[in-house]
Amino acid sequence: MRLAIALVGAVLLFCALFVRSYTVPPAPDRRGGTVVSLALPNRALFGSPRADCLGTPEAESVIACLIASVNRARSDAIPLLSFGFSPTCYDLSQRIALIGRDAAVAEARLAQIARFGW
Repeated sequence: MRLAIALVGAVLLFCALFVRSYTVPPAPDRRGGTVVSLALPNRALFGSPRADCLGTPEAESVIACLIASVNRARSDAIPLLSFGFSPTCYDLSQRIALIGRDAAVAEARLAQIARFGW
């Protein structure tokens, strides 16, 4: 019995490695929302389009990066849940995006991203 429980637990933990989410805030041109999906673990657990675009060069267009990030997240994953905008997930994804980055540079880039409603 313990072996069966351990095997089920191991399978669930392995599957949990592939669960990812991303949150897009509401704006005049979109509803926003949070999507939980199965995807390769190449993004943060609470990923966000903003996190993908924090490391881009200043000269590169932020809006193009944001749209490409969401499109990549949608095309590379199998959606499990989709629900309305979650401010908690949004804040958590921003905190995770800032880990290991220069705070001043990241905040400046986030301010630039925020001008587009992201």
